[in-house]
Amino acid sequence: MIPRNYLLPADWDNDFEARQLPGCTHSYKEFVGKLEISPNDNNQYRLLRLSNNMVVVCVQDTDAKQASAGVTVNIGASSDPPELLGLAHFLEHMLLRGSKKYPEENDYKKFVYGNAGSCNAVTYPFCTKYFFAVDNSALEGGLDRLSRFFIDPLMDPDCIDRELNAIESEFRSKLQDDGRRAFVILKSAADQSHSFAKFGTGNNQTLRGSAQDRGLNIRDEMLAFYKRFYSSDLMKLVIVGNYSLDQMTQWAVSMFSEVESKGDTKIVETSHPFGHQQLGKVLCYEPVGEKDSITLVFALPEIKPFYKSNPYKYVSSLFCRADRGSLLSYLQKKGLATSVSADVYDWLYDGFNVFIVKVWATPAGIIQRGRITEAVFAYIKMLTCTGPQQQYYSEIKAISDSNYRVFKKRKARDLRSYIENGIHNDYIQPEHIVYKSSPIGDFEPHLIVQLLQYLVPTNYMLLIQSRNHKDVVCDREERFYGIKYRIDDLPLGLTSEMTIADSLVAHFHMPAPNAYLPENLHVEKSKDTSETAVADVPALLTMNGLMEVWFKRDDQFFVPQGSIKLSFDIPEILHSARELALAVLYTWYISDFLRNELDSATCAGLSFNVKQEEERLLVSVSGFNDKLSALLLDILARMKTHSADSCLFGMCKKKLVDGYANMVYNKPVMQAIYYTNYLNRTPNWDYSTVAKELDSLTIDDMQGFIDRMFNFTYVKMIMAGNFYEGDALDTAKRIKEILNPEPLRVFQRGGPLFHNFDKGHFVLTPSVPDKDCKDNAIICQIQCNSGLDRTQTCIRVLLAKILYEPFFDQLRTKEQLGYLVSTREMSFRQAKGKISFEIQSSFNPAYLTLRINHFLHNFRQTLVEYEDARLVRTIESIVETWRENHKSISDEAGAHWSHIVGGDYTFNYNRDNVDIMAKLTKKDLIEFWDEHINPTTSPGYSRIDYQLWSCAAYKPTVEEMSEFSLEAIAAHGFLHQEGLADISVSQVAGVIDAADKSATSNELINAIRGLCRETLGVDKIFEEISDVKSKARAALEMALDRKKNAAMYPLAKVAEFEEVGMRRMPANSWLIEDIEAFKATQPLSKPTVPTRILVPKYEM
Repeated sequence: MIPRNYLLPADWDNDFEARQLPGCTHSYKEFVGKLEISPNDNNQYRLLRLSNNMVVVCVQDTDAKQASAGVTVNIGASSDPPELLGLAHFLEHMLLRGSKKYPEENDYKKFVYGNAGSCNAVTYPFCTKYFFAVDNSALEGGLDRLSRFFIDPLMDPDCIDRELNAIESEFRSKLQDDGRRAFVILKSAADQSHSFAKFGTGNNQTLRGSAQDRGLNIRDEMLAFYKRFYSSDLMKLVIVGNYSLDQMTQWAVSMFSEVESKGDTKIVETSHPFGHQQLGKVLCYEPVGEKDSITLVFALPEIKPFYKSNPYKYVSSLFCRADRGSLLSYLQKKGLATSVSADVYDWLYDGFNVFIVKVWATPAGIIQRGRITEAVFAYIKMLTCTGPQQQYYSEIKAISDSNYRVFKKRKARDLRSYIENGIHNDYIQPEHIVYKSSPIGDFEPHLIVQLLQYLVPTNYMLLIQSRNHKDVVCDREERFYGIKYRIDDLPLGLTSEMTIADSLVAHFHMPAPNAYLPENLHVEKSKDTSETAVADVPALLTMNGLMEVWFKRDDQFFVPQGSIKLSFDIPEILHSARELALAVLYTWYISDFLRNELDSATCAGLSFNVKQEEERLLVSVSGFNDKLSALLLDILARMKTHSADSCLFGMCKKKLVDGYANMVYNKPVMQAIYYTNYLNRTPNWDYSTVAKELDSLTIDDMQGFIDRMFNFTYVKMIMAGNFYEGDALDTAKRIKEILNPEPLRVFQRGGPLFHNFDKGHFVLTPSVPDKDCKDNAIICQIQCNSGLDRTQTCIRVLLAKILYEPFFDQLRTKEQLGYLVSTREMSFRQAKGKISFEIQSSFNPAYLTLRINHFLHNFRQTLVEYEDARLVRTIESIVETWRENHKSISDEAGAHWSHIVGGDYTFNYNRDNVDIMAKLTKKDLIEFWDEHINPTTSPGYSRIDYQLWSCAAYKPTVEEMSEFSLEAIAAHGFLHQEGLADISVSQVAGVIDAADKSATSNELINAIRGLCRETLGVDKIFEEISDVKSKARAALEMALDRKKNAAMYPLAKVAEFEEVGMRRMPANSWLIEDIEAFKATQPLSKPTVPTRILVPKYEM
């Protein structure tokens, strides 16, 4: 066992002085020492300890338009009793379902979302976080509601089944997630008696099933868990808002001092999850997708005491290098790997930790896993023999110090999250509570030496992830996720008898001194009077047939940073799927090449990116401004003159091919979102078509693309930050000299256009491509107004905001349709906007569609009854969000850039709409609803449903979809799900059609029962179907309702649709079989045009 480091925890008694608020019975202590805060951080901070030992951090951000708060409890899934795995997660769900003071089950979320906010909770192995963000005016109400969950929660028994179902849905949604599966397999490799190995998510089997098997009342067990572990001593509260520190202190003391103190209730582990029996093993396992990796897991003692000196950052940063002499550089040259990462697993673990080195391997690398493992230890041997280097540590510290001094301003919710991160480290000194490890401490080489002593062949285990293990049969199955794996002893040659040849070590060396480290961090607030005024929008410096140059000086943040963004119009990218595949492959290739060649720039606090977007290549750099232009010009010069490397080309092509292949394993709702993007734009190609084109692409094809890509182009550029106009003009001139392009003609410019769909209801029914996925998905998009109508756009934004909470509450919380339930509004430049309703669920898409219809049918009355005061609050919160200032130069540059590259130049679009939004009324919402959303009143009702059917659901044939109602298909789906596969859709539809309009659902169920008796001789499932909560019953009730009130969708282009093979469905819906043929019938939006006259400041 690795011994625990027994350094003493931090002193939280000294430098705290007692305080008492006037008229308040609760005392508290305030930290009177000096908090370590960046000199550029204008926020005000206060650190408190309440009388119950709860720690509170109050932050006053006078610029914040939103407020945020959160409670982090130092108890998580590791405390689950072994007989009820997932209990902490279940408690997290139940805790938010009302309190004695606010007993309404959905009061918390209704309040938060009604004040332009959001809320969530997350259970981790060693902590649980509860947090929200709201308009500043609602902070007091949000805090009061949050506090009551830890004082008098109801844990309403009526919510138990629903929340257990929600956990099951959450569990199912991650079954095919390879990131989650990698974490699960690491737990499987650990000592199964250790808390680290516990299955923290939980599911029906470990909660409901396990409780029933043991005769336990799960609510009683949950309450016992809450009463035992949830102690104020283990809670940290963070509050961020624009209120005074005194006001936030008053709220914290008065609201949270009542939380009960029970002392330190944590369970302390005295063993290591990776002891001698686990080390020296190799575990091979199979992922879902094409993702090969080799991971070395080293056992470490607790690392929390070293949060300042951070020897792990020194070592992990070296493993992550990609320049000459690095581990990755060697492995790439040998064709064995595409990337390397390394770090400790999580700083929060008590009593232990692990150091992870992960190598993303090529197929050759998986076969030669021993060579990769030997290379890792050869690199470690180089580090050990070289010893800790003061110069390299000084470079890391210099960037850390610079980032600390600069301080990137954050939104309230992001700042709260930043402070919460690692807040339960008992070794953190009070003065470090805000920034913690930033800036890092002084050089302590002995700690680096100690760390390297743990990275030895006798103190690790090996994890091999691949779908193609050579000579290995994965004959074991992980019990929750069904992961196939196998565990064997590592060969002695990779453990105690490993020898590393000096010739191998000679390939590795420390990085050269970093030439990209910033030397000039000076910020001059003004240079001349022409550049001193605060500007809301960037200035157009020059513009001609080749280039337009925009500039935005930093007039808010005054930090030595900047952002430069470029776009190059290359129309050939969208000429064919082959050209698109070539452009995407090039961006993957050049990104890897630049990462290797310019790794020192990344280590110096600079970032760069090259990507393809529509018909453009986008190149961007950001970070310290001192050498930013030089970095950009270096990148462009390399792109212009590059000769493709065959080894790197082969690895990048394989990686991209695998990336496309892995897209089939995305969540069904993400697949549906992909279909929406594919359908809405022209030209466009689905990813399977692009993937096929990759097979035939050669290095000569890519070299040809490199040689011609800048021959004819149109360039857009923005430079923002600690620069002057002359810097932008000089950089633009150098870009032209390096690339020497010819200008595109105006008619050659322009990207894809978006469709304005005809009136009608259109349905696509693709299958979920992952045959092992059991979830279905539905995305319903209703087309609304033109994006050019600002009033209508504001109404759409407001309506989508109002819709979110009741849609989530009804379909996820109450009806339990699935874990992923959401609404959002969508904008498409010149095209008409949409409101989207999205669900991923184990229930069939026909039923999901019906429940969305039912919700929409009833929601008009919700609008009619919507409280005026609540509407005003929602509008005000949106307005405040729109008025909020940018938090950093990169945020500001990104916001302006989206309008430049999009071609509309509406830089202050949201702020310009504030007056419109502020004047909206309930009448406006109802009129908009009737004009666009309600199919019975909308003259141009246009809607597209994307139904993704999994293999677990019976997918009706196109003939059945075009002949039978959704109600019949939905009801049949539930019968099929229960094993009645021999009952046809036609038979179910026949029973429904034969029913009288006055029939009841019980009568219809009895008719279905008779059909099953007559056809199959079975009667066993009808108790479930007869239940009032049954989904099958709901489908039948909707079928009866439809018989009484048959709604028909508007029709258009009947002959044209039939000519392209579309099938007419009941209720006048249209079934789309050929997407491209359908798109060819649909009108396109006009190209984007500038909303302002573009007048450059200078001639170029």
